[in-house]
Amino acid sequence: MLSALLPSVVAAQDWSMSQFDDGSFFSATLSPVDGPGPALVCGERSPQGLSAAVTGNTEPDITPPGAFRVYVSDRVIGPPGAHRQTRDDVLLVVGDTGFRLRGLRWNEMFSTWEVDLPAGDPAFAGIAAQERFELRSDRGSQMISAAGFDAGLRQLAGYCGAMFTAVGLPWPQQGGAPGQAGAMRRAAEADIRRGCSGPATWTEQAMLSANIDGDGAEDIVLDWSQVTCTGGLPRPFCGASMCSAEVYISALYPRTGRPEGWLALGVRLQPLSNGNDGVAMGSSLASCRQIGKPGGCEGILYWDGTGMTTLR
Repeated sequence: MLSALLPSVVAAQDWSMSQFDDGSFFSATLSPVDGPGPALVCGERSPQGLSAAVTGNTEPDITPPGAFRVYVSDRVIGPPGAHRQTRDDVLLVVGDTGFRLRGLRWNEMFSTWEVDLPAGDPAFAGIAAQERFELRSDRGSQMISAAGFDAGLRQLAGYCGAMFTAVGLPWPQQGGAPGQAGAMRRAAEADIRRGCSGPATWTEQAMLSANIDGDGAEDIVLDWSQVTCTGGLPRPFCGASMCSAEVYISALYPRTGRPEGWLALGVRLQPLSNGNDGVAMGSSLASCRQIGKPGGCEGILYWDGTGMTTLR
């Protein structure tokens, strides 16, 4: 156990798995030995329980249980540019099959692209079964050796699973597939800790349990107005009157690796005639006046089969 808590590097031919734990947060990374290819990362708070104020670790990798964060360097696929902050043009090509990295988002803090994928994503299994794979984007393509990826992936999953379990966040056996109990709640909790750069407290109204997409799996509506960060700004995702509201949809999140987000003046669930839940979000007085409503108003969002759409 002590050796698992110390920084180390495990050789895996053309890929290496490194692990780190400073007492406040742990992380593990699987990446190519040479070249700026994609890297797979997991991370959470450390079982040692030290405060980030003690270690100075204010930029930890916080990822959902049962998922890996895929980092892709801008040296390979280019900086934001015309893509702005998100892009869908990047493919992992394995043999004759292409796996699109939908919803790649730009991480300004680390100057890299990232997306969260379930640990059981078929793209990882496909890479593990081949000698090489291709990373393709509108900037061009690059062939990357897959030698040692299979062994490295098993080491990464084993370490991540053990460490997440040690801090009370069981690692899902099927890699966080859609419909897995509690997957969206765990993803929301991970984003809270990541957004707060450490510990946080929240009320019972912070995470509303819903069935938005009708698949029977729990969806979560996160209201940042009900979250208080322990260190730094207590409410970094709130303005003078409105706060961020994020919707974690079990049918969508595994493909995009992120929630759907808006600014809202209060959040509630609205039962719909089709049996699903809608999400009602309050709007500012200025916004209401722009659409001809002199008093308070709210908009209701519903799942249309591919995304969230405004009902009224």
